[in-house]
Amino acid sequence: MQINAAKSFAEVAPSGRMSAPAPVKKVRGRTSALDVVNLTSQMAIMLRSGVDIASALDSVATHCKRPQLRVILEEIHDAVMGGRSFSEALRKYPKVFTPAYVATIAAGEASGHMADVLDQLAELERSRLRLVRSIRGMLVYPVLLGLVSLGVITLLLIFVLPRFSKLFDDYDMSLPWLTQALIAISDELRGHWWLWCPVIGLAILGLISVPTTTTGRRLWDRFLLSTPMLNEVTRSILVGRSCRLMAMLMESGVPLLDSVQLARQSSRNTLYQELFTRVEDAVVNGRSFASELIGSFIVPDSAAEMLSTAEQSGKLTEVTRLVGMYFEEEGENRARQAVTSLEPMITVVMGLIVAIVVLAVMLPVFDLSTFAGKS
Repeated sequence: MQINAAKSFAEVAPSGRMSAPAPVKKVRGRTSALDVVNLTSQMAIMLRSGVDIASALDSVATHCKRPQLRVILEEIHDAVMGGRSFSEALRKYPKVFTPAYVATIAAGEASGHMADVLDQLAELERSRLRLVRSIRGMLVYPVLLGLVSLGVITLLLIFVLPRFSKLFDDYDMSLPWLTQALIAISDELRGHWWLWCPVIGLAILGLISVPTTTTGRRLWDRFLLSTPMLNEVTRSILVGRSCRLMAMLMESGVPLLDSVQLARQSSRNTLYQELFTRVEDAVVNGRSFASELIGSFIVPDSAAEMLSTAEQSGKLTEVTRLVGMYFEEEGENRARQAVTSLEPMITVVMGLIVAIVVLAVMLPVFDLSTFAGKS
């Protein structure tokens, strides 16, 4: 087995020369993943039409509507015209082109199948974006349902309940404990709204910022991979994405070890990064690639077994691609099922909360009606 460090694909041109980094202009604005997909697709089409890399870059840069991306493309074009390889020029922009992207381009340059490699890169990223958009679309209704329900509950506590509270006070009624508790909550929210608003805001910001810390990110990743219903979705998506990336790299000529290292760098899940580190160690020390996957709770058993069998039969690249495609689709299906199950759960929970608030108001009203009838 050929063993090269991922750095060899990330820092060395196909010729083997180390590139001296050229100064990079500061470019304002962000380049989205969709911009990179469109750029990659356009480059693939132009190369298939017989246009060379430099001319293709010049054409794409000329017609690019994004100022920040146009500057990057112009600098890449200048670097290529100055004798650098395409992958060397891309390497100066790690925030735009990932290490896996650059390594695949370098492998495409070495193999001479650049158009095919660009097509594969575009399709891989396009499928990822489709999956992200699909999951976000699924979550729109549950999120809106939850927000509307919270809004209704807030209105009941802040505006409706105080009106009845005044009525109950006028009649000097003995209130049930549930009504007393909700009135106390209502009074607290209305009397100290200036305190609770920033507290709630800071709590939300704190929850959002938790994944940005090392410890918080690890806890969040473990939560996603351990919580029922969420774990199946997360495992399927992560395995699908990682396998498709590795398959594309290996099909482009990147060695197995480099592919594993680049998959680790591309993964944002800390538990998967640790898993790939163990897989790297297994490959370096001559053990089976799939030995670290079997028995791991973050990898579906079926995926580990298929990859192990493929490694033994010598069809690892082909099977890795099929496993990736299967589990990406499986992850999307499981996400759809999870969201479908989530909607009635949110409806029931919010309905119960609203019912409790209404019950807390109506119980004293019934008592008041009885009292008025006796009078």
